[in-house]
Amino acid sequence: MAKRGSVLRVVSKDELEGALAKGLSAPIEPLAGKPIACVDVRELVAAAHEQGVAAVCDLSVVGAACAAVRLGADVAFASATDEGEMLVWVARGEQRVADAVRGLLSAGREAGDTELALLEQRARTWRASSDAAQVVASYLVCHPRVERVAYPGLRSDPSYEIASRTLENGFGPLVDVRLVGEDSWRRITCTPDDPMAQVARLEQRLRERLS
Repeated sequence: MAKRGSVLRVVSKDELEGALAKGLSAPIEPLAGKPIACVDVRELVAAAHEQGVAAVCDLSVVGAACAAVRLGADVAFASATDEGEMLVWVARGEQRVADAVRGLLSAGREAGDTELALLEQRARTWRASSDAAQVVASYLVCHPRVERVAYPGLRSDPSYEIASRTLENGFGPLVDVRLVGEDSWRRITCTPDDPMAQVARLEQRLRERLS
């Protein structure tokens, strides 16, 4: 598939919500659920297109780590500021986009250096947090008090193959774990800090059964 270009704009939350109400798909979240899993964005996009609607991706969790437009999405979005501004990627030259979300192409303003710097900073945080989560997940898999671990970066994870072709520069900071004797999943959100320090803190929590 040829690479598709996109326009990056900064719009208000109201402008985005108005566009989403105009015949677009329900937003596709690349990483979602509990236990956490990566969905097949390309497959879900194709399903939306078969129904004659523009495909939308919610990148709130993954940011630019999922090249949604390259995977076929017509629109993708993530938060830009705490004040409610949104970053919106709109695919270039798509007729269904022009019909469904024409307003987004002229709404708000074009993304500038500030937004590009924000994306770069988030990409660095994603990479470091993903590296830490990989270490934490690998540690948990071998822990005697842990029954199951869900993390798309583990080769044993059911969504590993999908995640490998959907996400870039890591598999994200979210690790879900189910302890021996428990039915519910617990979520661990890893940070860009030293992975071994996070493992040490987690070991202490496991001794207390993550209480």
